[in-house]
Amino acid sequence: MAQTALNRKRPIGQAENGDTVYTQRARYFDSENAFNIIFSPVPGHSFLLERDRAFDADTGTELIPLDQSAAMNLPFPATTPLVLASYARIQSGKTLTHAPCASTVFGYVIRGTGRSVQGADTIEWTEGDVFCLPGGVSISHVSGNKDSILWVITNAPQLAFERLTPPELSLALVEPAHFPAGEIQRELQIADAKLNDRASAGLAVVLSTANLEETRNISPSLTLAMNQLPPGGAQPPHRHNSVAVSLVVNAPQCYSMVDGIQKNWEPWATLITPPESVHSHHNGGTEQANWLIVQDGGLYYHCRTMGFSYS
Repeated sequence: MAQTALNRKRPIGQAENGDTVYTQRARYFDSENAFNIIFSPVPGHSFLLERDRAFDADTGTELIPLDQSAAMNLPFPATTPLVLASYARIQSGKTLTHAPCASTVFGYVIRGTGRSVQGADTIEWTEGDVFCLPGGVSISHVSGNKDSILWVITNAPQLAFERLTPPELSLALVEPAHFPAGEIQRELQIADAKLNDRASAGLAVVLSTANLEETRNISPSLTLAMNQLPPGGAQPPHRHNSVAVSLVVNAPQCYSMVDGIQKNWEPWATLITPPESVHSHHNGGTEQANWLIVQDGGLYYHCRTMGFSYS
């Protein structure tokens, strides 16, 4: 007996009649089944095993990705849907070379001195510096006379999502730039002076470049900022649609409350604060706390959907 239109097996969403290869590819959904997709959430996580591996002298020269792709059901390495973070350990006098399929690459120098080379551009760095480079072209990180440890961020998952390739260097919006540790600290002091002892929820210095100064971003989709919290200070509970990938720089006795759960900070750990979560940050120590935070905020600002609010 011939199958009816109601019980004939066919790919989900495919029309009953498709007489060409193009109409057979077409799919149709309605208000009942078009919006019932459930995505795996972004896990709130503290990457400690990877940090310990980066600080282990026996590791050698290696890029250590912080990969949560399995938990998010993604077919490509990713820390969050648009960001891939890694620790890089580079032995004294050695070179770590990589060519991420990304439009932006930036790093924070946790330990050591050295340089990063991309084509004709060379950025000499030391502890506490931040640097950024366009992606798509090989980058060589060369350590000085001691082992170096870098925190490296790319937007490789963003490009992998749409199977894109990075723009040519002549068209790249991300440009090579260097943010020395001393300048970052000076800008934090200037920002603190502007507060003039007024009560605040902490302060931050946002890092950008000449090409992107109008958007205050480090790349079209990502924002990067060094945050600071005074002893005994706290950021009140708040939420936003962007995810936060944070590197603990200096934060003894600090912790976050994320959706009612306390998350203690560990030195040089990478922390993930899931999007839309209600969270606050607390400094229970006697020293200034600093943490470097990457968000996919550029994307949400562009879409006018940042959704920041105090809770």
